[in-house]
Amino acid sequence: MPAARPIRPAAPPPGDGGSRAVRLPGPFEHFYLQEYPRVVDLAYALSGSRTGAEDIAQEAFLRAYRDWDRVGSYEHQAAWVRRVAANLATSGLRRRVVEARALARLAGRREPALDVLPASNADFWRAVRALPQRQAQAVALYYLEDLSIGQTAAVLDCAEGTVRGHLARARQTLARRLRLDAGEAP
Repeated sequence: MPAARPIRPAAPPPGDGGSRAVRLPGPFEHFYLQEYPRVVDLAYALSGSRTGAEDIAQEAFLRAYRDWDRVGSYEHQAAWVRRVAANLATSGLRRRVVEARALARLAGRREPALDVLPASNADFWRAVRALPQRQAQAVALYYLEDLSIGQTAAVLDCAEGTVRGHLARARQTLARRLRLDAGEAP
């Protein structure tokens, strides 16, 4: 499903005295339009909610825009935005779990109801979200985003060996949880 593109209000015709639309800086606008769909996909894989993923991506890009003088000078701006989105997704997931537990206690339920993903691979991403935070982030970046080990390490701000370790442990856990043969593990 293609991500929604931001809608910018059109500038009023010249001479009508109306206010002008805010124009995004060229480099940021290009960066945003190029990276937004991929950041939404990453946030969706980590959060399980399409609307939540769009909110996460918007917040990550808003933070980049607010500090574009600094972020724009980074060699890997996309890695910075992805790291912010991954952290926001994890924080949001933690917050939702805490809220769900509180609501379940209030309602006298033991297990909070979870949204079911309609996608054919919903079980896989549900299992990924159950992994420790860094393992889930590494899996989403490496397999969903198709980033290299080095690029994944840059996004997560860790060593390449650490990423390899996260992926190896995640593969073992996912294979066990999803009951896959060793040859079928991602």
